[in-house]
Amino acid sequence: MSNLIPFQFEGTSIRVVTDEHGEPLFVGKDVCEALGFTNPSDAMNTHCRGVAKRYPIVDSLGRTQEARVLTEPDVLRLIVNCTLPAAEEFERLVFEEILPTIRRTGSYTHEKAKPSDSTRQPSRNQVAAAILLLRAAAEDLKLAPSAVLGGYQKIEAHLGIVGLLPNYATDAPNDSGAGSSEVAKPVGQLLEEFGVSMSAVAFNRLLVQSGFLVEMERKSTNGTKRYKSVANLAFGKNATHPNNQKETQPLWYASRFQELLARTLPKKPEAAA
Repeated sequence: MSNLIPFQFEGTSIRVVTDEHGEPLFVGKDVCEALGFTNPSDAMNTHCRGVAKRYPIVDSLGRTQEARVLTEPDVLRLIVNCTLPAAEEFERLVFEEILPTIRRTGSYTHEKAKPSDSTRQPSRNQVAAAILLLRAAAEDLKLAPSAVLGGYQKIEAHLGIVGLLPNYATDAPNDSGAGSSEVAKPVGQLLEEFGVSMSAVAFNRLLVQSGFLVEMERKSTNGTKRYKSVANLAFGKNATHPNNQKETQPLWYASRFQELLARTLPKKPEAAA
């Protein structure tokens, strides 16, 4: 293994070492502290699945410690399970700047290296894994076409391909014939616009009971987080939640909301003749 390569993230030192194959390995304690995990050992044992690897590191007192180092997949697992806003910026720094620079030059510098023909490209297996992950997320979270397209565009950018994919996606019911995105809004806003005197929480319960909405779960450092996702994509779509990119935000098509109300709200009893 090579010597440790330190770099900074919001005042925290992140140390990286490359193995005999030139693959980067991150000091796990540094990654956990940067992401805000209060117990690094517990975080690594809970979220990391790779074979535990150790690397001798000399601490501030001159003692040699066997520190656990993490592969890229395990670093990604820690990022995915971090709920702090810093996780997104840390992911960008690691996968868009640090790793490409280490693979290109063998070291990290704060000045971005110039593009080179020798830049190492992701392997076929890595690309296939990224596509499988995106497809699984699209199916499990019932993502809108634009969200799926955005994922493919990120893969495209990582591969250095420009102009292969379109810059738009149609977010509309398949049977609507719309050639562009239809207006979709949060349920609370539509209830108000359609004059329905019911809270969004109460209406969401009816949507779940009627099968138009499903309740989802995801693991987080603080336990299990719950959120909702559109199940019937003829009436709505799933956007990325503005407060957490790991969750979806249901949006409903304004043009079909009247029909959704008719199929969801309890029927009024008919007046006696």
